[in-house]
Amino acid sequence: MKVILSAHFDLAKPVKYIKSDKQGIMGLIDNMPGVFAAYKASRETGTDLYLTNIEEKNLGGAIAVAKDIKKEKAVVIVVDVCTDKVGAKKAYIGNAYNFPTDSLKKKFGKEIFFRDGYFEPTEDETAIYGWDNKMPCFFFGIPIKGDYHDTDNKILNKDIDEATSILIKIINSIAMNG
Repeated sequence: MKVILSAHFDLAKPVKYIKSDKQGIMGLIDNMPGVFAAYKASRETGTDLYLTNIEEKNLGGAIAVAKDIKKEKAVVIVVDVCTDKVGAKKAYIGNAYNFPTDSLKKKFGKEIFFRDGYFEPTEDETAIYGWDNKMPCFFFGIPIKGDYHDTDNKILNKDIDEATSILIKIINSIAMNG
């Protein structure tokens, strides 16, 4: 099955900059880790990537992408940050619409926190792809400390790299197994 990645690049608040150095990213980081992970995963797997805008206002980017890709037989993976309530897991999967996650749970359950149901049934891009447009999709979250829109947040590069590695494995698994 084809996989499509979607990650938003807009910010919830106006900030002058987000700092990245050899340690990690600091500032209002939602959703720079998701953008970086999706970009690297796209490059390594050849998966299409849509970087969306207006997620923080009305999900306008995802609405436009859904119109463009609706007829494709694909699963959309929305890559974003999530809060760190995932224990020792390196990533998070939730908001799975029209896509059974049982085989992913079996294969990646030691690395990924899986949440059944919908944590943001109307405020996340997965609702646009899955609920509104009936496409198979799910949310892949990279854990961050603190609130999504905290302007004094940080994440280590190694955490982004580990989540990216898992994302690549998931893409390859879906592509091979459908």
